[in-house]
Amino acid sequence: MAQAEELHDIPSELSFKPHTFIGLFGLDILNNASHRAIWDAFINIRRHDKVSVHYKLFTPENVLPPTKPKRHSYEWYIPKGILKRNWMSKYLYSIPSVMVIFYDLEWNDPFWNERTLECASRVQSVRAALEGRTTKIAVVLIQNGPTIPTVDEAITTERASSLCAVCELNAKNLFLLPNNEHLQGYSLRLENAFYDLAQTFYHQKVRTIRSHKDHLNKTTHQYLFVRHQFKMGFLNELKQDPAIANKHYAQAYSHLLDIRIVDTNALEIKTAASFINFKLCQIAFSLNTPRDAISHFRKHVEIFKSVVGTADLSFEHYSWLSKQYLIFGEIFNEAIEQGLPAVQTQHPGIYFQQAAQYAVKRREACQNFPETTSYPHPDPLDGQQDLEFYGQRPWRPGKLSAEPLDAFKEKEAVCALQIKESAVNHSMLIISILGKAITQAKTYRCHRTRRQLVVWMAEEYYHTKDFKKALALLSHMLWEYRGEQWSSLLSNALLKALDCVYQSPNVSEYVSLALEAQAPAVALEADLKKFLFQNTIKLLKGDMPVAPDGISINENNAAHWKAAIAANIEIKPLSVEMSNITSFLEVKASFTRESFHTNESLPVKVIIRSKCVHDVPLSKATLIIDSASHSIELEVKPGSKDLAKLTCGLIKEFTCMFCVKEDDVGKEFHIRSINIWMGNSPEESVILRYLAQDNLKSKEIELFGSNSKDIFMFENFPQHIKCNVLGKNAHLEISCSYPTPALLGEWFPVSVELENNEKSIISSLIVKASLSDAAKDDSMHEQASYLCIDPLKETSGHNTSISIEQGTLKENTKCSFSFHFKSLLQGTKGVALSACYTLGTSTKCETNKIINIDVVKPFDVVTNFLAPKLDPATRANTKESFVLMLELRCLSPWPLLIESTKLELAPQITCVDKNIKSLLENETLSTEEVGTEAFHVTIETERDQPLSAGLYSVCWRRQCINSVLASSSIVLPTLSRVDPAPLFVELELPANGWVGSPMAALYRIHNRTDHLLEVEMSLQASDAFMFSGQKQMKLRLMPSVVYTFAYNLYPLLSGLVALPLLKLTPTELSSDIKASQLSDLLERSLPSHIYVMPKAKGKSEISN
Repeated sequence: MAQAEELHDIPSELSFKPHTFIGLFGLDILNNASHRAIWDAFINIRRHDKVSVHYKLFTPENVLPPTKPKRHSYEWYIPKGILKRNWMSKYLYSIPSVMVIFYDLEWNDPFWNERTLECASRVQSVRAALEGRTTKIAVVLIQNGPTIPTVDEAITTERASSLCAVCELNAKNLFLLPNNEHLQGYSLRLENAFYDLAQTFYHQKVRTIRSHKDHLNKTTHQYLFVRHQFKMGFLNELKQDPAIANKHYAQAYSHLLDIRIVDTNALEIKTAASFINFKLCQIAFSLNTPRDAISHFRKHVEIFKSVVGTADLSFEHYSWLSKQYLIFGEIFNEAIEQGLPAVQTQHPGIYFQQAAQYAVKRREACQNFPETTSYPHPDPLDGQQDLEFYGQRPWRPGKLSAEPLDAFKEKEAVCALQIKESAVNHSMLIISILGKAITQAKTYRCHRTRRQLVVWMAEEYYHTKDFKKALALLSHMLWEYRGEQWSSLLSNALLKALDCVYQSPNVSEYVSLALEAQAPAVALEADLKKFLFQNTIKLLKGDMPVAPDGISINENNAAHWKAAIAANIEIKPLSVEMSNITSFLEVKASFTRESFHTNESLPVKVIIRSKCVHDVPLSKATLIIDSASHSIELEVKPGSKDLAKLTCGLIKEFTCMFCVKEDDVGKEFHIRSINIWMGNSPEESVILRYLAQDNLKSKEIELFGSNSKDIFMFENFPQHIKCNVLGKNAHLEISCSYPTPALLGEWFPVSVELENNEKSIISSLIVKASLSDAAKDDSMHEQASYLCIDPLKETSGHNTSISIEQGTLKENTKCSFSFHFKSLLQGTKGVALSACYTLGTSTKCETNKIINIDVVKPFDVVTNFLAPKLDPATRANTKESFVLMLELRCLSPWPLLIESTKLELAPQITCVDKNIKSLLENETLSTEEVGTEAFHVTIETERDQPLSAGLYSVCWRRQCINSVLASSSIVLPTLSRVDPAPLFVELELPANGWVGSPMAALYRIHNRTDHLLEVEMSLQASDAFMFSGQKQMKLRLMPSVVYTFAYNLYPLLSGLVALPLLKLTPTELSSDIKASQLSDLLERSLPSHIYVMPKAKGKSEISN
């Protein structure tokens, strides 16, 4: 008999989606190239719909399954099983729904009659082979010519009818296939026709099976109710109708539950149930109804969960349950790969995990097998693959539950099944399932579930005695459990890892794990911790550790340990990175100061606290201190009695002295690690390496223990793991003077004075000035602060640091120099001054000073755009001038001399005045004084996007002697847009008028376009004026021509009176001009009022 895994597997016929089966006959693909091309065209069709077709090439040598005799009555028929083994494969691979006969026959063949008889003979031979079957027959005539020959329609009809008559063929089943460059397209059209015929075949089969229902009864034919519904479901799948197939499978499952389950038929019923459940779940997922699939699977498991069957074969039941969960998980995963969404609470990993749990129960059921001497002979499991029905026993095939059993055969068969089950490697089966569950847990970020499954997998590897793989998995989980600080999980994983290391000897791994077991976070008994610690000491001495209780040891274990210990002796001393594990010691180290001088020794303090339940022997302790160029190792002397033993809970403090050389001035040192040599002597010790960093705080509850004072002192121990080395104390005084604040963009002078207060002459005096950290710009800005000695002499003024050599300086004397600073950003900027010198022959000294310089703006510039009427504007019009007004307000505490100003307009903007002269040149502005400049500009082209006006540059300096010239540039604001102005209107009037005195008014209209414009002009009446001239007219304005219209205005009122309103209206010929456009033009171009003076005394009135 096959193993249980094979027994409960889904057959290959069920595992994939059924394809419509169509047979092709008459193609010689080995000897005929055109036939080969036709065959390739059919098998390479790529359909875009969900229809799938399977083609098979039939030859005369193919033998079809024999036809069963038709049954007219089921009255005395008793079924021997539920699902037959060969039925599905028969309709998938042997019996085609359509048999397509290919024949080379041109439509205009001269030997048409002879070839027709030959074709009919081939059809009759195929029909004879299919006798008793309802398989549809179709004939395809291959046309090998380049095109279909043109034949008279009457002849075509006659020949088609005669061929169908001779072949006894329906006219709809006769097709032509031209073998040319369009073969792929013709093949696709033929496949559609074949598929329609196949639908008819499967529909007839379903009707035939359904007709048997009237002849069945539920007393003796319960198996047939299940079988027939299953067949109809499968045939509907072949018909590519999954919804109807799902209904038949559901009916089959319902009928299956009506069957009474006993020990003899339990396996067969569960097997049939698993097949039907598989199809129901698979179709539900494909129809995008995952809730139905999950619901049915849970119901399926709940129904058969208690159907164990014979107690001696309970392992088969757990194997069946495990397989159900595994298969459903795989179906679920396939649906997800096809686009079905899943969530963290419902994904395939849940079912894989359950499958693994039942696989464990299967293994547990095997542990109670009785001892057997030999395998039964003859083999009661022979013939398992030859059984007619799924799920039946080979020693009693086709037996119904009512028939008595052969007790002897049953006993021998159970014995054979148990012997074969004992040979199964259950752990590897569980590991493979767990691998799938872990993959799903990773995908859906179920981190704790993943860790649990990995530990479970490690236990299974341990069960298979693959200790190295088990240890590798546990090592990964230990790393994660340390981060979670989950004591119980860490403890269990650590114990299992120790067992793995003992079974697969590795000295460094065992020592590392045994030391971690001493930590208080590991919840182990004190005796077990002490046992592991003693084993560690034994290994350090070169002795073999004692085996822990409760594990079975391989006979070669001692030899493996000796080899591992011998290999470890060659690489002594052994070291453990304690930052990677949970430690039983807490170690801190600190410099007593953050900086010190070369002529001093700096104390370095080390404190150690033990959390081990027993005393810990120490033989040595060292500190590793690093700089950028080298490392230094400091040692706590091994002769110290305080270092010999550490007691639980007590804190010990040690001090080392740290000295440096003259060459280390300016370097930064940091404590990299603290190395503790645990053991009775350095030769028999393990090095515990601790990184110098802030240790984790103790739990709050510990602060109230008996040693709370020591714990508080340890937790609040000040840590300085970095220190800077300074030179000898310098006695050189640096003083600076500068007229703060500095102005933005100027070279600001800084005067420096040095005074030597040393007792002897100093030499090699170099002063360095650089930007301090506060003055360095961040990554969002370019470099904006600079230093130089003399801006008038240096060509490059973009230095961030400068050096001034002063040579020697006698005692109690002074020297001075100056440098310049410039900043392009406001705020407080820092400049660091560093004076380095040599005292005597080799003693180097250094002193530093930082000065802060406030930087403010020298002036503020306000820009305004003014329309022709001097109204503020944000946009302009083409070829209409406007005013650009600049106001320069002095913000400096000191007067500023404006050397010159320069306006750089954008290329689109031009100045109306050809010679632009600065109005502020050589002017002096005091604090809060304002200088104004105005420019008359115009724009020639329209623009939809904002337009920058340009750049305004000012050259200035402080009004004092020896001040350096500075330049500031201001980016002018933007105009929102430039609108087109097709017309321009201007009015020429005297400055004022007199009541009763006529005055001339000239209107000039400019057509600034390149085409003819037609507008209507009217001058509306006013209560303040009488006027003479044309009141209304239609104008035809030629391109680029100026038209002048004269009016005489007679004022009637005095004061600021409104002028007669001029109105322009576009006609239909000027559709590109809008009325609103002309209205805005007149409003901004023409004055609306004029001052009219009252009539002078003594002037005579003008008669009417």
